[in-house]
Amino acid sequence: MDRLEFLRTKIEKKELPTYVYGYPSKRAYRAFRQPLRIADVIEQVNRSKQINIYVHIPFCRYRCTYCTLLTTRNRHGTQESYVGRLVEHIARYGEYFGDQEVVSIYFGGGTPTLLTKHQFSEIFAALDTAFPKRSRRCEITVEGAPDSFDNNLMDCLQALGVNRMSMGIQSMEPGELAHCGRPYSIEIAKAAIEALIKRFSHVNLDLIYGLRGQTLNSWILSLGRMLDYEPQTISLYPVVIRPMTNVITSKMCDPELFFSEAEKYEVYDQNVALMASKGYRQESFTRFTRMTGDHAYRQEMSDFEGTPLLGLGAGARSYLGQYHYSTDYAVDGRAASRIISAFSDRPFDSGAIASHGIKLTSEDVARRYALLGLTLSALSRKKYAAISGRALADDFGEELKALESLQLVNLADDDVCQLTQKGFKYSSIIARMFYSDTMVSLEEQYQAA
Repeated sequence: MDRLEFLRTKIEKKELPTYVYGYPSKRAYRAFRQPLRIADVIEQVNRSKQINIYVHIPFCRYRCTYCTLLTTRNRHGTQESYVGRLVEHIARYGEYFGDQEVVSIYFGGGTPTLLTKHQFSEIFAALDTAFPKRSRRCEITVEGAPDSFDNNLMDCLQALGVNRMSMGIQSMEPGELAHCGRPYSIEIAKAAIEALIKRFSHVNLDLIYGLRGQTLNSWILSLGRMLDYEPQTISLYPVVIRPMTNVITSKMCDPELFFSEAEKYEVYDQNVALMASKGYRQESFTRFTRMTGDHAYRQEMSDFEGTPLLGLGAGARSYLGQYHYSTDYAVDGRAASRIISAFSDRPFDSGAIASHGIKLTSEDVARRYALLGLTLSALSRKKYAAISGRALADDFGEELKALESLQLVNLADDDVCQLTQKGFKYSSIIARMFYSDTMVSLEEQYQAA
């Protein structure tokens, strides 16, 4: 199928693939024949002069019905040892990469705000010592859930230099929240939002549309209540039902209970119009921001441009040049707990920093920049040529012509290729047009544990 036909067919069918936030995805990872060594990646990192840091905190109080992240609810007795091992890894990686300028630090999960003030202080002290060079505009983000922290912890994070908080609200309707597997009241969510906005200069709030039992009216109510708080950034995600999640295993995945893909696109159109009317600028398929003159999620932008990302902790993915790697991955709670325990029990080994991942070809490094840059309307022809040694039009001329033909991209700028409003809408389809055959095959063959 040629590229134009590929796009036209999938758009006409109203296909809505999973939102693309990385390339390759973890489904393309496999066990390395030999463990990856620090020596394999050090040159590629040092060549950049800058680095992003991601810290994975895999502990949760409960598991949301749609969650596929590496998490465990068995945190008592293991959280302290896990933090201790993180601190060790930070110190050891600092021996090799400590001269890099840190562009961003991101605490994801799981639920990072289940850590204590002392544990956060330990981790930040280790980061300050191991990675003392910080960009003047270094973005430091912590994710949290509404029922996972109090005012004292927020004050601690503010004092430690956190300047961006991201919280998954998902819904402002009690019934929908319960269907998500979140056992707290809307009042708790409201109080958490107010406390964050009071303290932090940048707050991102997530909502999910298409949840079980949700209606268009209930969705508009949730989004309207969120807009009342005027957060700097709001991320709006269509729900995705994946294998191994609680939605599947508890037999709650009757299609009649969820929006169809066509209905999700209708909701998306209404979201775009409403967010624009409230003064928000669309930055990606999911993200809308009131920030001007800056990107609302700098780690993503920097990562997409090719700055190395060092992942710390079980389940954290590192993107270090051609090498993308992590610990093993699992959705099942028992399997995830074993992976997390194995991380906590095993000292850092520079001769075996990872067992699972992939080495990208030079072609896939170029594809990665092209497809991720395009999803943010930041695909630079000059940067592509610097990365690949070739002209963008020589490698992806057919793709660009197809996109322009369907009015999905504006190619008038001499350098940057920008998605149109229609292009943002179908950006998940567009991204998959750039996948290599190898990555498609690896993802199709992947079996989650």
